[in-house]
Amino acid sequence: LPFHLFDSVDSQILNTIATNIWLNIFFFLIFVFFAFSFFGYYELTLPSSWANRMDDASSKVGGGLGIFFMAVTLAIVSFSCTGPILGGLLGSTVLEEGDVASNLTAGMTGFGIALALPFALFALFPAWLNSLPKSGGWMTTVKVVLGFLELALALKFLSNSDLVGHWGILKREVFLGIWILLFVVLALYLFGVFRFPHDGPKQKLSTGRKITGLLSVAFSVY
Repeated sequence: LPFHLFDSVDSQILNTIATNIWLNIFFFLIFVFFAFSFFGYYELTLPSSWANRMDDASSKVGGGLGIFFMAVTLAIVSFSCTGPILGGLLGSTVLEEGDVASNLTAGMTGFGIALALPFALFALFPAWLNSLPKSGGWMTTVKVVLGFLELALALKFLSNSDLVGHWGILKREVFLGIWILLFVVLALYLFGVFRFPHDGPKQKLSTGRKITGLLSVAFSVY
């Protein structure tokens, strides 16, 4: 919002920040932290009292303001799933080149619409609720796939620091080698070769999981 409301804010200041070695390392560590949360080694949650207060406010205040508090409650409750995605979106957008203000606006608008659209559709067509898939192992699989993607993106920030600092640690071959390894390991997970702590009982592999595993193998070969 500041980039749209105040002409004095120079959008290039974020590109200047993007070349900061320690900030890139910080984002690298944040992405790795988020990834291991997706892998199920720990859970990221906000205090339950926050959600309770927002929920109480939504019931006391009617109209559009009540809907706003309901949305805030949803955001707080779903933070463990959406936090890593939103943090990744902000980090990757802020540290990229080009029109940062427009890219950030597009990313945040897309995130907001994607989160709100299902609720709007289910409000218009309540019968669709009966066709929703039940929560379970498929959601865990989605989180693990996102975790591997976060690890892959984390390397971008470490690479930025390496290039600015002229360390020569993360050369192109090493970078690609780690990416290949990550997506091979992802494929092994999707094919059921190993499991993470929050995985449920072992079940028959779904078609979607097999297709995603094959795509991961194809990307590694590419």
